[in-house]
Amino acid sequence: MLRLQERCEGFTGLEAAIVLIAFIVVASVFAFSVIGAGYFATQQTQSTAYTALQQTGSTLEILGYVHGIKRADDEIGAIQFNVGLAPGGKYIDFSKMVLTWTTRDEIRTYDANEPLYNTTIDEGKWGIMGIKPTDATGDTVLEPGETYTIYVNLTSGEELGPGDEFSLELTSTSAMSLIISRSAPWQIDNINTLY
Repeated sequence: MLRLQERCEGFTGLEAAIVLIAFIVVASVFAFSVIGAGYFATQQTQSTAYTALQQTGSTLEILGYVHGIKRADDEIGAIQFNVGLAPGGKYIDFSKMVLTWTTRDEIRTYDANEPLYNTTIDEGKWGIMGIKPTDATGDTVLEPGETYTIYVNLTSGEELGPGDEFSLELTSTSAMSLIISRSAPWQIDNINTLY
């Protein structure tokens, strides 16, 4: 007679629990690694963004209108406007500022007046004619809460006639560029608001 042998090969509850715990541990380690890599990438992105903002520097903004001052023969011979720091800006050193003048016929870099802050700006130069508040130090570093009145005294022969368009760009290594594009009105008065 044949006798059947009993085999005790089965998956008991204890073995199942051990395997389940092993899977949970491996999944936890994997999840921790993925989350850690995500945090690292986020920190690197944040660091890059802050570095870019610091390198960009402060931003200028126009305060009020841009005015054209009549010189003679119904032509605009000077441009005047106010600038200040955009919210969150730290400071901008105007002694390092470069002013580029562009019309349909030419592109020209205007030299800064000597001294830069003066009530009289020489022909063919640009400078700071006024600083507000009036108790400001009078230096050439624009700080939060200050307003500079910039005056560009155009070179003789480069005056703007009725309807002439121009572009003016202020650039510096410590600030974003400010570009002003306007056109002279068809009827030129002593002081003109340029749009």
